Amino acid sequence: MRYIIPFLTLIMILLVACQKTDNDNGDTTDLIKIDSLTASFYTVKAWDTTTITCFARGDSITYGWECDHGNFNGGGLQIRYAAGQCCVGLNTITCTVSNKEGIVSDTVKINVTLYIDD
Repeated sequence: MRYIIPFLTLIMILLVACQKTDNDNGDTTDLIKIDSLTASFYTVKAWDTTTITCFARGDSITYGWECDHGNFNGGGLQIRYAAGQCCVGLNTITCTVSNKEGIVSDTVKINVTLYIDD
């Protein structure tokens, strides 16, 4: 009986110490945020280009860009995207913004159509 109360107290401390708080979801804070990711054209013919711009906020942010098809030129908050005939269809461009506070990303879809319609 003498050991039951300290044992139960220890169990209670461990249970409370190991609980995850509701606001601890692993997401970044409002210290870094993408406000918008836009394209000048959301549908382009093969070999044509569209300008994609990411507006983000945060201190000392850096931008990273990826695309699943096609290619892009530029960097920072704005790129110029183009895709050839081999990339006809819906293509995804991802912008990742990061700083010492965290990392966030967003995507935009660009529909690439045939350059010459049959």
